[in-house]
Amino acid sequence: ISFFIGHYGAILLEGNQRGLESIDKHGSAVPHFVKLALLWILGALVLFLAVLCITQPFNIQGQVLFLSVMLVLALMLTQIKARLTLMLLFVISMVVSGRYLWWRCTSTVNTDSVIGIVLSLLLLLAEIYAFTVMLLVYFQVCWVLDRKPYPMPKDKTLWPHVDIFIPTYNEPLEVIKPTVFATLNMQWPADKLHIYILDDGSRDSFKAFADEVGVGYIKRDEHNHAKAGNINHAMTVTSGDFITIFDCDHVPSSDFLVKTMGWLVKDDNIALVQTPHHFYSPDPFEKNWHLDRAMPIENALFHDFIQKGNDTWNATMFCGSSAVMRRRALEQIGGIAVETVTEDAHTSLKLNRLGWSSAFIDVPLASGLSTETLAAHIGQRIRWARGMIQIFCLDNPFLGKGLTLAQRLCFFNAMFHFLHGLPRLIFLVAPLPYMFANIYVIYATAAAIFAYVVSHMVHSALTNFILQRGYRYPFMGGVYETVLSWYILLPTTVALFMPHKGKFNVTAKGGTIGEKYLDWSVSKPCLVLMALNFIGLGIGLYKAFFDPNPEYLTLVINMGWILYNLMILGATMAVAVEEVQTHQFPRVQCKIEASVRNQAGHSTNVTLTEYSQDEVRFKCADVSVFAKDDTLDLVFIYKGQTYTFNATVKAIDGEFVELSMQFETFDQERDFNRCTFSREGMWASPKEKIDDRMSTGFFKLIEIALYGYRSMIEFLPGRWQYCRQGLHWIKSFMPKIPTTEVSKNNLNG
Repeated sequence: ISFFIGHYGAILLEGNQRGLESIDKHGSAVPHFVKLALLWILGALVLFLAVLCITQPFNIQGQVLFLSVMLVLALMLTQIKARLTLMLLFVISMVVSGRYLWWRCTSTVNTDSVIGIVLSLLLLLAEIYAFTVMLLVYFQVCWVLDRKPYPMPKDKTLWPHVDIFIPTYNEPLEVIKPTVFATLNMQWPADKLHIYILDDGSRDSFKAFADEVGVGYIKRDEHNHAKAGNINHAMTVTSGDFITIFDCDHVPSSDFLVKTMGWLVKDDNIALVQTPHHFYSPDPFEKNWHLDRAMPIENALFHDFIQKGNDTWNATMFCGSSAVMRRRALEQIGGIAVETVTEDAHTSLKLNRLGWSSAFIDVPLASGLSTETLAAHIGQRIRWARGMIQIFCLDNPFLGKGLTLAQRLCFFNAMFHFLHGLPRLIFLVAPLPYMFANIYVIYATAAAIFAYVVSHMVHSALTNFILQRGYRYPFMGGVYETVLSWYILLPTTVALFMPHKGKFNVTAKGGTIGEKYLDWSVSKPCLVLMALNFIGLGIGLYKAFFDPNPEYLTLVINMGWILYNLMILGATMAVAVEEVQTHQFPRVQCKIEASVRNQAGHSTNVTLTEYSQDEVRFKCADVSVFAKDDTLDLVFIYKGQTYTFNATVKAIDGEFVELSMQFETFDQERDFNRCTFSREGMWASPKEKIDDRMSTGFFKLIEIALYGYRSMIEFLPGRWQYCRQGLHWIKSFMPKIPTTEVSKNNLNG
């Protein structure tokens, strides 16, 4: 009850200031100091009762009974879809995990030897870290603010001037063209829309392109502070009331400004409106796991869900793109932050410190290119991790004035999360000390471990499953962290002690992969961890069969842990199997009605299923009327206007036809962009329902892990190919089920 009161009280007292209509439609006349006093009183009450509940001693039987009641209650609550039931699940999870950690701290530290103390404390600290992150996430999303667009005034003379900045450094012109055309197609008065390419590469071809399509071009003599410096320089030579920033590969739909500017016009204190980061090309996990949008993308949890929780506490984070900012607010903090390599999050922290508000609109209004390879993904996340730790050291949210307690916690969690490298590595090797040297990292009986550890894992997994449903697939969070753990460990550690060290690196976008391969280089840390766990598993099997006095329950627990680690590591290897990417421009899945007209004037209605900058793929009932290399007209009717484009049949595949687009002018490319990329509501299409049950997620993890191990054999390099051939030779002796064709031949014979 105390946990529930504390959570709900914090929402009422702190969240009231955000205008949460679902809680208090009419606001509150309670003075701020009274709210603050009530909040601290509630906090003290919650803390006292929580400590009493968590530290209450039970024997094993009592603990099992208590946890059984908690599990039954949690399972009942999972059947009820409501915010209050989710909060109650948080309460149960915190109580169960809190009792587990209290037991770990007071009863399970191995004091038999120095190495035992060190290893036992390392695991305990990793678990305390995970528990802290869990509590912070529960707080952030306990009552998410699902903000919708606010309508603009009907009188367009009241609409403000908007500058659109498209920063670029070394990206090809073809990558930025869809973004530029999409901004030109914005639903905004032309005399109040000012578009600029911010070219930090000072390229003549970009200047010529900008002049021809009718947008501004800004370059600078000094290229200091990377993207932040580029934007700050542009602010000195522009004057719009608001600034919209798009990464050069992020393509907005035409209604972007109409959907975002409403809140900025309504509330003069809002400095930032952020929209979700959406990607139309698959990230390395989607592509290399062959998911085909079968589960939420890796960063959906933050961009689609946690940001809504941040909005509850007025702590929405600027993500560097797909956002609108008030110029006056930016000028007040000295422009985009330049002290760290994650200038975006640091900028939003500075704005909040000066009392400015922020907002998050949960509608995808722009979409961009994901990183093409695992190596590029890791490089991007290393920069994020280093930058967030730099902010923690240089502008710690717990220090200084201007932030509420809730804002401090939200920003702190965004930074604290990137310290997961060492804890994740500890979890991956924790069962090995017992296997290698009979050192207990959890010094307790097997029965006590089952009573405390298993219940803690079940409740935290169940609560996170309900919390993250629709935003993260079950069991995949461990894989995402494992991929990065080794690589972010050193940069974050260095940043803790030398926060000024490190530079901004641009994430490469727009490329092809000509041949499938396994990136052995980026997989080296995973291979080492995998080898250690396999050796540990082998030792465990030896102990089970040949040890004169085997501790079977302890062996079962540790071997089960190792097997789970090997599944995580196998799935991690599967991400490193880079799939072929033949198309220079990634294709966007869609469902757009159009028609195709041949040279004889015969028209056929078709449905576009995919498009890119220079290709389309459509489905039609009768493909016999088409032949390869035919010249056709592709016709769209959009918003009452007809658009016709020349195209050539590139390929015919079953009921699908692929066309190669033939554009003669930039105006034609802009019109095609209007019908496709920047089409109103293009990125806000409803999500397909997926099977995200826990059991399905577990079996999917096994499937991906097995694919990773098979790929390791398939792509064995050089001299190791002999091992692969030997394995195939052994496999040839396995019994085989006859195929249907062979069976028929046998019957006929």
